[in-house]
Amino acid sequence: MAFYADFAGHYEKIFPFRPETLRFLDRWLPPGGRVLDVGCGTGHYCRELAQTGRDCLGIDLDPGMIDQAERSHPEGAFRILGMEDVGVLPAEGFTGIFCIGNVLPHLPSSRLSAFLMDVKQLLAPGGVWIFQTVNFDPILTRSDHVFPERNLGPEGLKFLRWYDEIDVDRLQFHTALVGPAGEIFSGEVTLHPRASVDYLRGHRSAGFTKLGHFADFSGRGFNSAEESGSVFVFRKDPVDG
Repeated sequence: MAFYADFAGHYEKIFPFRPETLRFLDRWLPPGGRVLDVGCGTGHYCRELAQTGRDCLGIDLDPGMIDQAERSHPEGAFRILGMEDVGVLPAEGFTGIFCIGNVLPHLPSSRLSAFLMDVKQLLAPGGVWIFQTVNFDPILTRSDHVFPERNLGPEGLKFLRWYDEIDVDRLQFHTALVGPAGEIFSGEVTLHPRASVDYLRGHRSAGFTKLGHFADFSGRGFNSAEESGSVFVFRKDPVDG
């Protein structure tokens, strides 16, 4: 996962902790219990959720991210583990599971159904599953897509992101961090985009109940034609085993 190791040290600048995101998670995750952060990065949401009385395990496939999380939050629980291997965790061991920051599209389309069944198996009855992606609905109609440039403060850093080679089930995700002296890093990785209706069908097939679908963590309603995020909240019904 060299793509992410390259900017692990800059992660907090590029993807800072956002109180609005924490408020959303705190609202929708069951109170108390143990939660799982899939693709935790440097672990700041695990750190903050611990302050709400929840026990959080953060997992990430990139060792650089986990190393940064453990150094920043030595009291936390973190583990190098990818989405395709979550089935090794204890069944019904979590009251809530979340996967934010457009992490889920890293999973190949052929693995989505199995992953959702793993998530369901890990959740206690009544447990909540939250995930956030880019809204791919308008993007899948194009051949490329450029995100707005992010200016990262007084150091003069700029974070650039764009998609190209967009197809029905894959695209290339490019990033670059640029400073006053030039490029600091750049990289690309393959993502597997899905339309919102495909995510809905997949979760229905897996037996989840939808609790909400939002454009962002403010709770604003989702519009498939809008360039926004896509935040789903699902529940494993108590009658499920």
